[in-house]
Amino acid sequence: MKDFLDYFGTRKYKTNKGYSMEWVARKIQWSIKEEAIGILKVWAHSLRVEECTEEKLKELNGMTDDKVLLVLKALEEPSVLRKMGDKQLNI
Repeated sequence: MKDFLDYFGTRKYKTNKGYSMEWVARKIQWSIKEEAIGILKVWAHSLRVEECTEEKLKELNGMTDDKVLLVLKALEEPSVLRKMGDKQLNI
């Protein structure tokens, strides 16, 4: 594992490890649109993949770094949906 991390420069150059929140935020900022949406879909929870659209990408690019990290953390977790009979409540 040490050789793998050294190869990608995470220890040598003290950069973010691949697929950390910071890495995803930086990657979607500098990638082309289609690639950035794909990265968001891989990062997001399987129940929230539909939220990863071009509009979401534009919204993320307009936010500050701290807010982007909060949104990415929220995308990583499943949305809570409670059903009660025929009615449902999104939280």
